[in-house]
Amino acid sequence: VLLKQVGISASCNTLSNIVVFERPKDERIVCRWQLACEGNLAHIVVMPNVTFEKLTVFVEELAEKRNDWYQDKGFDIPFLAVDIGKENCYCNLHAKKLRIPKM
Repeated sequence: VLLKQVGISASCNTLSNIVVFERPKDERIVCRWQLACEGNLAHIVVMPNVTFEKLTVFVEELAEKRNDWYQDKGFDIPFLAVDIGKENCYCNLHAKKLRIPKM
């Protein structure tokens, strides 16, 4: 939910502790947060010892960097509807349909 609140494509199945979201463009974030990545997707396993504060720091850092990638550096937000469902995809096409503010 935190990722979606900042406009990041993300999906989590009910009762699952695995969150799938768009892969960060910066490998330093991938390494810092030990993200498992494949193609345009990354995922994290949120364990019981992970605090809300730690999740908030991660989401804030990712959102800040993401803003740089997509506004300042001209990357396109990845189309992930096939992988995580169009209701979870916040690419330019689906963000308009979902009325999600672009960053």
